[in-house]
Amino acid sequence: MVVFGAVVISFVLTNLIGSPADVIGGPSMTPDQRQALNAQFGYGKPVAERFIGYVGGLFHGDFGVSYRTNQGALGQVLNALPNTLILVLLALAVAVALALPMAIFSVRHRASRADNFIRRTIGILQGMPEFWLALMVILLLSVRFPLFPSFGFYDASSLVLPVISIAIPAVPTLFRVFRGHLLDVLGQEFVESMRARGVSEAIIVYSHVLRNFLGPSVTFTALQLGYLIGGSMVVETIFSWPGIGNLAVSSVQARDFAVVQSIIIVVATFYVILNLCADVVVLIADPRIRVGAR
Repeated sequence: MVVFGAVVISFVLTNLIGSPADVIGGPSMTPDQRQALNAQFGYGKPVAERFIGYVGGLFHGDFGVSYRTNQGALGQVLNALPNTLILVLLALAVAVALALPMAIFSVRHRASRADNFIRRTIGILQGMPEFWLALMVILLLSVRFPLFPSFGFYDASSLVLPVISIAIPAVPTLFRVFRGHLLDVLGQEFVESMRARGVSEAIIVYSHVLRNFLGPSVTFTALQLGYLIGGSMVVETIFSWPGIGNLAVSSVQARDFAVVQSIIIVVATFYVILNLCADVVVLIADPRIRVGAR
């Protein structure tokens, strides 16, 4: 149902914008030329008829053809998807590697000066737009100190600046969720019982709290990966990264709607699959869920 909703919304929104004829013909196009181009791209038919034909084509694997390249729209999206996955997976790994230790330290030293400093820093990072951060890292690490390339995909060094631009804004959200989950677990009765028996705070946190904290955090992290895939468009455009974000922006500007609709459907499908995989991982990692289900 989620994927079908994405199909409907993408079709409606792209048809509200106009047709590719507006871009191809330009302002000097005559009404007869516009009508001929609309008929060529199937826009001369009623919207309901076009939608039924489009959904029928999806069931047969036909996602439409890009008028810019005259190639299958789905093939272009699938070719660009691995580049985006490389980028967002590395960015998510960096964000988790930063957010989780900070959340553990913040929980273990609640209300301390270090905790207040971390939380204020997180508040500053939360208000930092991705596009602004991307421009700042380009100015600092590519212009002022030419350490990393800021354009295209050449080698592993090309990943550094885009990964930083995506990972840093994701840290505040992960930190707040991780910290909230850790505090919830620390407030449970078994933790108080262990403290009463004299178990050290480090053993409680690292040996017991983190295991109970795993379930909801895995689910949220998986959903965050889906969010990063959908939110990487600006960063990919700034760095000319050959991923689906950059492809989406160029396709929207050119009104290449077959590609735009394919991107939306692929991202929605990937998001649903991520959610399912996260639920399976939690089911395997937390035996209490399996016992409760039985």
